Amino acid sequence: MTFDDRSDPALPDPGASPSGREPDAATAAARLREAASAGRLVAVQGSASASAWLTGLAAASAMYLFALGWFERSDEAPILAVSLAFGAVLGVLSVVHLRRLRASSLGFSRRFGVAVGGWGAVFAVTLVLGLLVFPASPVYFAIAAIATAAPPLWGSLRELVIVRG
Repeated sequence: MTFDDRSDPALPDPGASPSGREPDAATAAARLREAASAGRLVAVQGSASASAWLTGLAAASAMYLFALGWFERSDEAPILAVSLAFGAVLGVLSVVHLRRLRASSLGFSRRFGVAVGGWGAVFAVTLVLGLLVFPASPVYFAIAAIATAAPPLWGSLRELVIVRG
């Protein structure tokens, strides 16, 4: 004896429409356009928040690194104050913008991951080198600030260009 769901009259036919009627071609095409438009709207709305967050990350990181260049390694209080301010700015950016992100199938995860991963790698290398090899070097930290801002700015631009067309 085999079990076949289609033989049970209490179960609806999986290919049938909810109303029991099949939509005509024009109705089906209109529904497909509406679904595509809704998906595009979600992607565009999410890209604005992602782009704003990446731009804020670039600006905050650049200002943080630039400020670190003016302190000796032994200047713990000002370094701590600047670090706490940097953390607070990232926190505000995250609360305001990351909660607005929408999942989309337009390659967002890969672009966002590459931008944040690139930022993390450059930020870590420039911060370690700056604190250990070039402390109190405004020139080094100015260059490091520009280098660290590049990956999230690139990601922000790509997010706007690719999603918005």
